[in-house]
Amino acid sequence: MKIINRYILSEAKLPIIFGISLFTFIFMIEIIVSMMESIIIKGISMIDVIRMLSFYLPMILSQTIPMGIFLGIMITFGKFTKSSEATAMSSIGMSLKDMIKPVAVMGVVTTFFIFFLQESIIPRSFTKLQQLTVKMAYENPVFQLRDRVLIDDMSDYRLYIDKIDPKTKDAKNLLIFINEEDAEYPTLVLGEKANWQDAAMVIDNVDFYRFDKNGKENLRGHFEERKIPLSSYFQSVEMQVDDIEGMGIGQLVKEMGTKKDKIEKIPYVVEINKKIAVPLSTIMLSILGVLMSIGHHRSGKGVNYGFGIGVIFTYIVLLNIGMVMSYRGRINPYFGIWFPNILLYTFTIMMYKKKSRLV
Repeated sequence: MKIINRYILSEAKLPIIFGISLFTFIFMIEIIVSMMESIIIKGISMIDVIRMLSFYLPMILSQTIPMGIFLGIMITFGKFTKSSEATAMSSIGMSLKDMIKPVAVMGVVTTFFIFFLQESIIPRSFTKLQQLTVKMAYENPVFQLRDRVLIDDMSDYRLYIDKIDPKTKDAKNLLIFINEEDAEYPTLVLGEKANWQDAAMVIDNVDFYRFDKNGKENLRGHFEERKIPLSSYFQSVEMQVDDIEGMGIGQLVKEMGTKKDKIEKIPYVVEINKKIAVPLSTIMLSILGVLMSIGHHRSGKGVNYGFGIGVIFTYIVLLNIGMVMSYRGRINPYFGIWFPNILLYTFTIMMYKKKSRLV
């Protein structure tokens, strides 16, 4: 049996790599599409894009490995069934449970590997992603600044840019509110055009207006050029990138403990349960891959694989719906995250009972 178990796992190796690569590629395409504005308009270099994708890769793998294993196992046992190898295994006394055993063990080992990714590799990758994003923001401020959006998370300024030229990277038609300690109302600054020097914005042809405590204009003036530092804004970029998805379970539990309000704790509860539920789905998906592929001599391959992709799609959709509804407080976070797993376990058990009677 040990020889056959090794044979099953060796035959499954390449299909599993193919499955993981396929789903990882799909997830990567989604990220690249979301970055197209930054790549085309804001001039991020391809080297930086590749580095960003490499830092996203561990997080993507933590989600695509279960799906890739499921597809790889389906391909492997589909081949066994088509070539009558599954029948030969049965003829030498291997039960369905015996065929599932090496796959289930692989699923358990893979589950621990995903936990390792989440607790060790992903937090480090997100730290490096933070550092890269801050570096890119300093080198190319347009990367963080957006046109026709009011940027109000700077300590001393609020900034509105009407348009950013995709070729020159110059900002055009600027509206800036400067907060001053001794003034009731912010100083209004209008600029025709701005370019970038280090972590500062240099504005050309500037008009400014100051207001008294009653809101009436009491001073106006004009500058040919004015320099406004943006370093405080770029330093805050690190916090924007520091998403809870980049935290390990231990860090999430620690951060959640600092939140007193129940609503503030919900994102952490959701993420903690997701980081447990998704890796554990690997075990059931591995077993289900066997059950959905074996014993279908007369079935078309497309039907089996199509149904398998449908299972994956349903799981992802239900998980995302559960997350969204949990974030909004519509349902209990534990139910929202674990319901897809419960359905998966139930379906796997039903399939096992059905196939046990046939194999």
